[in-house]
Amino acid sequence: MKVLVTGGTGFVGSHVSRLLIAAGHDVRLLVRNPDKAINYYSSIDVALPELVVGDITDAASVKAALLGCDAVVHAAAATPIGSDSVAQLFAVNVGGVKNVIGTAVELGLQSIVHVSSITAIFNPDAGKVTADAEPTPSSMPYGQSKVEAEHYVRGLQAAGAPISVVYPGGIIGPEDPGFSDTFKALHHRINNGFRIFDDGGMQHIDVRDLAAFIVSLVGEGGSGRYLLPGVYCKWTELADIIDEVSGCQLQRIPARGWKLRLVGRVMDLARHFKTIDSPISAETMRYATLWPNIKNTDELARRGLVLRSPRDTFRDSLIWMVATGHLQAEQVPTLQQPLSE
Repeated sequence: MKVLVTGGTGFVGSHVSRLLIAAGHDVRLLVRNPDKAINYYSSIDVALPELVVGDITDAASVKAALLGCDAVVHAAAATPIGSDSVAQLFAVNVGGVKNVIGTAVELGLQSIVHVSSITAIFNPDAGKVTADAEPTPSSMPYGQSKVEAEHYVRGLQAAGAPISVVYPGGIIGPEDPGFSDTFKALHHRINNGFRIFDDGGMQHIDVRDLAAFIVSLVGEGGSGRYLLPGVYCKWTELADIIDEVSGCQLQRIPARGWKLRLVGRVMDLARHFKTIDSPISAETMRYATLWPNIKNTDELARRGLVLRSPRDTFRDSLIWMVATGHLQAEQVPTLQQPLSE
């Protein structure tokens, strides 16, 4: 199949593209910077996909990229930390979804996969977070952008469009071309201490497992929604895992959830006036302090897929961070072996 991937030089999109190419698909990328794509795919010794220059916020370039394709994986998105403004956040996360998914439906593509986020249906009560849960209105820009996109996509699904929606949790794993927000948080914890919240934890999904699940959906042509939040760890458990696999001793800082959510709001206000190199925001702190243990889709077992353990995921992630210069080797003294396959 000929498959368009958006976000093909990003974290999820790059891993999806590599698996699609390995599976024999003809891959096309919609990219803003072709040199970045050429440099990245050359560096990992993978055949360069076909490149179409454009932007998901530009309807004309999206349509040009989709013409002649049988399927699309929409993995491009903006994050709370990475966006320059609220307007840009909505232009990418809502306008981009309408351009890519809407145009794919208009052109009659037989397989459409949309990478959404648990935040679109987030609820601190795990029992209320299901694939059919109604989108939860959010007072925060990122969450609300995901909610608005979710309403649009579900409207298309209800009309019979062949759209599969995947809802991942915190995504991490080796080889991230853009050093995404989850890596920024991990880097911050190793260098500045690990805030141990008074309750709760987080779910992380290995990007390799997420990509494998997404690729398994390509070509099916059906419509469905799939929760893939990943493996849940209490914050103390996660700190223990990072200590164990790295050999470092994280400074552990007791923290109250409500205080961190307040700090996040203050940081957001400060960002209006200057650049702040911190993963803390009102939205990231909301999810970090209130995240419940959400069940993964049963489709994993049906497709013969097994999630990696957090130890393997974080070990490989830290090895990659050292290899790319994001961490010094002495910061993670036990990580001397090559990346796992």
